[in-house]
Amino acid sequence: MTSPINETFDIDVVCGFEGPEKRLEIDFVVNAEKPTGLRAFDRDQWQELLNLAKCTIISQTSNEHFDSYVLSESSLFVYPFKVILKTCGTTTLLKTVGKFIDYAAKVDSKPEFLVFTRKNLNFPHKQHFPHTNFDNETEYLNNYFHGESYTLGSATQPDHWFMYVADLTERNTHHRNPEQTLEIMMSNLDRSVMSRFYKGDLDAKQTTHAVGIDRFLPGSISDEVLFNPCGYSVNGLANEAYYTIHITPEAGFSFVSFETNLAAASYTKLVDLVVNTFKPGNFCVTVFNDKHSPSGPAPAAIAPSAIAGYDLSEHEAPALDERSYHVSFWSFTRSKSD
Repeated sequence: MTSPINETFDIDVVCGFEGPEKRLEIDFVVNAEKPTGLRAFDRDQWQELLNLAKCTIISQTSNEHFDSYVLSESSLFVYPFKVILKTCGTTTLLKTVGKFIDYAAKVDSKPEFLVFTRKNLNFPHKQHFPHTNFDNETEYLNNYFHGESYTLGSATQPDHWFMYVADLTERNTHHRNPEQTLEIMMSNLDRSVMSRFYKGDLDAKQTTHAVGIDRFLPGSISDEVLFNPCGYSVNGLANEAYYTIHITPEAGFSFVSFETNLAAASYTKLVDLVVNTFKPGNFCVTVFNDKHSPSGPAPAAIAPSAIAGYDLSEHEAPALDERSYHVSFWSFTRSKSD
């Protein structure tokens, strides 16, 4: 998010900043005897872990439910027995897995559920092991777990999505709290909107308000940063829910991600609001949910199959009848007539 300003160039010749993030979520077995769980670790200890991913903590915000860290490359959220780490650029996110397990052991816990996901990358040849391809990422995770891998979306389309899941809940006496996650990953964004995310007259907080980002989860606490010369990150906290947005605004490889674990029976209005705020040329939506989450067992019903001004390119929802979770993937491209 801090690459030099370069408004016009041939993307095949000049490589830019890698906006699409790698995402890791690990749920750990609840230890009632240590209710603070992973929140007992301080900022320095989390930075020690993040050194493995090659990123740095910029700021921290907390409420009674979880801790939020804005990073030099995306975000970290720490609940007592759950962590979510997103990193962009050429970070080595998966190298933190062993350290997360070590930290959990120190509070007498262990992994119960793991999900690793990422969108297809703009500059995959710039990545470092184990992120050189999804096969290597899967093999790396299999050193710790015996999970399942999925690819959603066609490689011939602008967007596709990789997912690795390791479900260990049947081996433990504790069960995860029902939850769900919405992600919107947007590319080829409107230049007038992206111009707001260059250093200028407005500071980060003012930018959040001016763009309308504070409307996404009204009443939330936001922690935002504008990078120099361009780029933007924000983490929002609203009771147990978070949202996070990361913006790479440069022309040719512009990218915006939005994610939240807000419990909702439908995300239709939220997706429409986010998309109409950033005006991407193409975007994909994913919903990952527990069968007992507020959306119920059918995630296909909680995100829109139609967005004004866009054509639905693909929709996939793998049959996972024997699993404790569901996932759906949608990809959209701007209508040619629009």
